[in-house]
Amino acid sequence: MGRMSRNECVVGDENGAAEKEPDVKNKTTFEKETLKEESYAIEDVIDRTVKRLNFRVAFLYWAALSTVFQSGAVTNMTVITGNIPYKEWKCTSERCATLYEAASEKDSFYTQQTMCDNDLKAGKDFEWTTKKTTFTTDWGIYCKNEAKLSTISGVYFGGAFVGLLCSTGIFDRIGRKKGALLGSLITTLATAASAVAPNYEALLTLRIISGFGLMIGYTGTYCWIIEFAPTNLRHIASGFYNTGWSISYLVLVLLGYLIDKWQYVYLAATGVCVFCTAMFFLTPLPESPRFYLVRGLETEAKNSLMTFFRFTGNRFSFDKVNLSYDTRVQNYLEQLKDFRRFPAMLKRAILSMLCWFFVSMIGYGYTFGWSKIGSNIYTSHLFGAIGGALGYITSIPCSKFLGRKRATLFLFGGIAVFNFIAMLDIKLSETWSLEHVSSLLGSVSGTGAFALLYLYTGELAPTSHRGMIMCLSSSSARVGSFLGPYVSLLYGVTDRRVPLALFAGLSLAGCLAAFFLPETTGVTTPETPKDLKD
Repeated sequence: MGRMSRNECVVGDENGAAEKEPDVKNKTTFEKETLKEESYAIEDVIDRTVKRLNFRVAFLYWAALSTVFQSGAVTNMTVITGNIPYKEWKCTSERCATLYEAASEKDSFYTQQTMCDNDLKAGKDFEWTTKKTTFTTDWGIYCKNEAKLSTISGVYFGGAFVGLLCSTGIFDRIGRKKGALLGSLITTLATAASAVAPNYEALLTLRIISGFGLMIGYTGTYCWIIEFAPTNLRHIASGFYNTGWSISYLVLVLLGYLIDKWQYVYLAATGVCVFCTAMFFLTPLPESPRFYLVRGLETEAKNSLMTFFRFTGNRFSFDKVNLSYDTRVQNYLEQLKDFRRFPAMLKRAILSMLCWFFVSMIGYGYTFGWSKIGSNIYTSHLFGAIGGALGYITSIPCSKFLGRKRATLFLFGGIAVFNFIAMLDIKLSETWSLEHVSSLLGSVSGTGAFALLYLYTGELAPTSHRGMIMCLSSSSARVGSFLGPYVSLLYGVTDRRVPLALFAGLSLAGCLAAFFLPETTGVTTPETPKDLKD
């Protein structure tokens, strides 16, 4: 069945010819009559029915995004539970005491440089004075072994990479909502088990499983929510959704500040995971109608839309109305072959994947480097989380007034500018430097770009292949996220400007990739690769 454009409605005359919609005063009545005659794409139905944001629509989006309130906490867990307190220790051996007496600046003696350059051993030359335990202090991960912290942080994204590749089939076979629920259950179990991990190897394995489950849930929830959003509200729905990540990150910082034992932090995070899983059953948002329609289940798609419309206080009648769709390829290998048959879709997918890779490597380079940039881990991560929230909120007006493409270019450019400024050696106060402030502003641009890419990629991808392209893009991001934590190691072995220059270079590369993507603002979302205009 054919589909109609958003801007033109056609009706049949008595001879079956098509004519344009006449100018009538009672447009509501006319549209109702027209809808009884024609077939419409899901996007057209939602756009015509949900025309503005009201309390019910906002509540429904917020209820759905509550299913991902564990995302930021689980993903960033090791920055709190694995923090190495390089400034909180004291000498216990004669050798260490001699080094202290010989130090010209005793106030700056208790640092990572002193500990690592002199190969001081915990339990022999010094002891930790921090009241908070971490798995790094429990298992002797510091100095030469610090790469283990980056590894256990990075392998989480390795699990996410595998999970996202698998999630294409999951979303297409059991649905967006059920697929996201499955991911949430896996994450909850892995987080709970992490609280009793007996050693490094066990926690490493559980982090892989956590990443596998959470990214299935996070991406599935996004597809589920955004496919109910009308064109004019997609930027708001996307902003709402990504704000959940920052809220979760703030929760993690609070838990880390209040709880002294790292195992109990994991237990508290498990409680958040249980809440998120429960919200799948309490949230009234039904399964995505696009999933049903792609599967050829038109009746179920209509029922899903009617449930959504009733809850949001909108009216619509499907009497004699068909939802237009083409037969879709569900086989994974056949969908991969479509990239060769449709070069425009391949181009969009590759450029999107590059953008996701660059912004994720930058973002997680910041997240796992705040302890090296700032003087206090909780203050640094608090402002990092607040900056993330500002970035997600900023992405909403940017995408609305600049358009998806120009907003992406603007935010990537902001990352580059702030990282170049951060290279200047200027001390603003005892606890703040220009590097710290500029890095925070750079993280605002980074999270804004990340949030916008979720929306932009969803609009670039045709409905028939959206699950696959979103998963490929997010998988590419996981590769960048895996490498991001290792960037923090550069602060200990080279000049501080090197990682900043790396971030600036990656952001400029992201600008270049986004430059070759088409604008999607106000453009009908393609249903199949044949609809692409590139």
